[in-house]
Amino acid sequence: MTYRNESAWIQPAAPATAPRTTQARSTAEYRALDAAHHIHPFSDMGALNRAGSRVIVKADGVYLWDSDGNKIIDGMAGLWCVNVGYGRKELAD
Repeated sequence: MTYRNESAWIQPAAPATAPRTTQARSTAEYRALDAAHHIHPFSDMGALNRAGSRVIVKADGVYLWDSDGNKIIDGMAGLWCVNVGYGRKELAD
């Protein structure tokens, strides 16, 4: 894919590939990365800083599981990214 700016055609660089490891990161590592690189809009930052962010490790349909084993209904996804169902073709059509 190419993009055009005002003066030239630009080819985007190939995406960098990070080395894959077989060992998953810990919840603490994910929380540290989250704190360093993500802004949480609509969040109580005091509570977030005290408790840490929720790390989602699994999903199935409308359900999510966090790294503490809690099963959660994905009630907010429809606001931004799942407005036609969870992969349900009949809704997307």
